Formats: sequence, structure tokens, C-alpha cells
Amino acid sequence: MRLITAFALSALLSAPALAQTAAPANPLRPAPKAAPAATPAAPAAAAPAAEAPKPKRARSEAQLANDNRMKACGAEWRANKDKLKAQGKTWRTYNVECRARMKAAGQ
Repeated sequence: MRLITAFALSALLSAPALAQTAAPANPLRPAPKAAPAATPAAPAAAAPAAEAPKPKRARSEAQLANDNRMKACGAEWRANKDKLKAQGKTWRTYNVECRARMKAAGQ
């Protein structure tokens, strides 16, 4: 009887200690990250005013010339699309050739 009482008493005393100890960490698995602390929301009146968008920088002369060549080559492609496709051209290959031709011509 003393043995059973001693066993029961030791089990009761060690149970809280067992509950408080955590299982050993797995060295192959990273430890879970703690949740970030909640921050109080700022009042709506204290929110900064929306900043005005920055004005776009003006396009350079070279960019404008390229834009004009692209538009002209696009118009040529649409006008002669069936004939160019029959020759095996695609828009990409035609566009490269057209822009190089127009640039060489000084347009």
C-alpha cells in the first residue's frame, strides 16, 4: 500500500512539471516565429495627405523618333499584312527590319 501511495504522490507532484516542459526542438525544423505585436491603428485625421503624383519626365528626342518609327512601321504592316505574311514575315521580324531601314533613311 505504501508503494502505491508513494507512486501516486510522485505522479501528482511531477505532472505539473511535465506539463510545463516542452518537447525538445527538432534541429532540422526551424523554430516557429512569434506573432508580431498588435499596433494600435492611427486615427484617420492623423493620416498623411495623399501626395500628388510626380510629373512624368519628357521623352528625349531619340525616344520620340523611335515612337514615330514604330507608328509608321505599324501602319505599313497593317497595310501590307497579307503580302508580308505570305513572304513568311512576322510582326517582330518586320518591325526590326522596318525600324532599321527608317533609321538609316534618317526618319
